[in-house]
Amino acid sequence: MHIGLKRKPMLRPLTDIPIAAFPELMRELELKPYAAGQVLKWLYQKRAGTLGEMTDLSKKTREKLSSKFRIDALEVAEILEAKDGTKKFLCRAADGECVECVLIPADDERWTVCVSTQVGCKMACSFCRTGDMGFCRNLTCGEIISQLRIAMRTCPSLVTNVVFMGMGEPLENYESVAAAIRIFCDEQGFAMSKKRVTLSTCGLISELEKFVSEFDIKIAISLSATTDEVRNRLMPINRKYPIAEIMKFCRKYAKNTRHRVTFEYVLIGGVNDFKEDAARFVKILRGIPAKVNLIPFNPFEGSGFSAPSADTVAYWSSYIYEKGIQTNIRASRGQEILAACGQLATAATAKRSSPDQS
Repeated sequence: MHIGLKRKPMLRPLTDIPIAAFPELMRELELKPYAAGQVLKWLYQKRAGTLGEMTDLSKKTREKLSSKFRIDALEVAEILEAKDGTKKFLCRAADGECVECVLIPADDERWTVCVSTQVGCKMACSFCRTGDMGFCRNLTCGEIISQLRIAMRTCPSLVTNVVFMGMGEPLENYESVAAAIRIFCDEQGFAMSKKRVTLSTCGLISELEKFVSEFDIKIAISLSATTDEVRNRLMPINRKYPIAEIMKFCRKYAKNTRHRVTFEYVLIGGVNDFKEDAARFVKILRGIPAKVNLIPFNPFEGSGFSAPSADTVAYWSSYIYEKGIQTNIRASRGQEILAACGQLATAATAKRSSPDQS
């Protein structure tokens, strides 16, 4: 008879534990109450890589923690660096699934971390490489938090911003994303300003309504078309939440919060980048305090799409700006390592079928 080796028990990541639960956790481990604050400081302020680095904890305390916990829910499998300084991290979970996150330099003093929320994505947007993967599973809070910790540990300067714009639709993984945001903004967590956290969504209205009632952070709506016909083709979720419904939500949101709404528009050559589209886009935004991020399509193998011309991007930018709407052209950082917007995907996950959004 074959007797297999006993598998070691899986240690729980500390990053999966809500901050408010740490005092009770210390009591359960029969540790001093002040140990909770010490551990949290090492996790989120000093970003310790191992429990052994927590040098102001007693050896006994570290041994007790090490017997039941590990720090991060992800480990780094690969780091790629682009010429512009952008870094892409391939992060592996305990079950072998992988996700990517990106560290993006804004200038010498400010960096942004783009985090993923799912392995793959159900939205199946045709201009996004992640959508081509299909969907595997949601990430845990700890797996989202670990991406920020990993990026911060390799950053030569200050990480000032976090954007939920990586793999997956954040609002499809509501509870984990909400838990991660609380840790991002908690004084005992990363102590980030809510103004420095942005969530990007395809426009899941019911989830958005719940989200804005709970959180006062920036939201960005991925629109990328000016007619339902084109958006249905590019973003299947539009069949459930068409453009008119999204704009109705945005008008209500802006009125109730007095916040501007950021709209992301991926410009695809010969698909949604015509002058008529620019005119419709401005008309759609009428009455909404808005900011527009124009994103020239970042090509990837098998997409069947091409980037817009430089003249087209310049026309859109000047046209929208002249109509009194703040407009930015998002630079395609890290394109040669497939780290730019819409290029994230992992070879570790095979293409899977996605649920029909119709």
